[in-house]
Amino acid sequence: MQPLISVKNLNKTFITPGSSIHVLKDIAFDVNSGEMIALMGHSGVGKSTLLHILGALDKPSSGSVLYESRDVFEMKDDALAAFRSRTIGFVFQFHHLLPEFNALENTLMPALIAGIDKKEANVKARQILNDVGLSERLTHKPGELSGGEQQRVAVARALVLNPKVVFADEPTGNLDTQTGEELFRLLMDLNNKGITFIIVTHNETLASKCGRILKMKDGRLIG
Repeated sequence: MQPLISVKNLNKTFITPGSSIHVLKDIAFDVNSGEMIALMGHSGVGKSTLLHILGALDKPSSGSVLYESRDVFEMKDDALAAFRSRTIGFVFQFHHLLPEFNALENTLMPALIAGIDKKEANVKARQILNDVGLSERLTHKPGELSGGEQQRVAVARALVLNPKVVFADEPTGNLDTQTGEELFRLLMDLNNKGITFIIVTHNETLASKCGRILKMKDGRLIG
């Protein structure tokens, strides 16, 4: 079976005046459709940098990231932006919701930016918010929602364009233990419906519930 994502000899070096920092070193692995992968390692080992490159938010210094055999970094900028919006969803530790918009508006915004008809986008957003348990909170702004509810809106926003893969960078890191576990169960339920997840986390208990764990040390995958 062809992998959804194939990472080959990925390197990333940040160059500063008088020095260079080799953050990622010869990273290589495949991701199959429907997997739920935890990416672990101490702070500063390159997890977030790797996630940003996998999500085409940053470019590697060398190596390639193939989605179903297509090298995303051979695309022109406009094509890459369109590919990213349609294929990839992101959930971060801090939800980055726009405070002046309510839950429904925050969720449907990526669909409007992608050019989807407003009525269709509204229907999609309502359905996804219902799926994540927020059908009664559509008109509430972020300041009127709990931390867990805000992060559920962020998950809904990541899913509104039906991405093939969702990258989550410490999605429970800003939540208390119980709320974090509830959010993780939601991600697992979504994974059971076929959505691929790669999740950066320091939480070993939650990581153990994923189908696979990738560990990083000093910019390399280990184990």
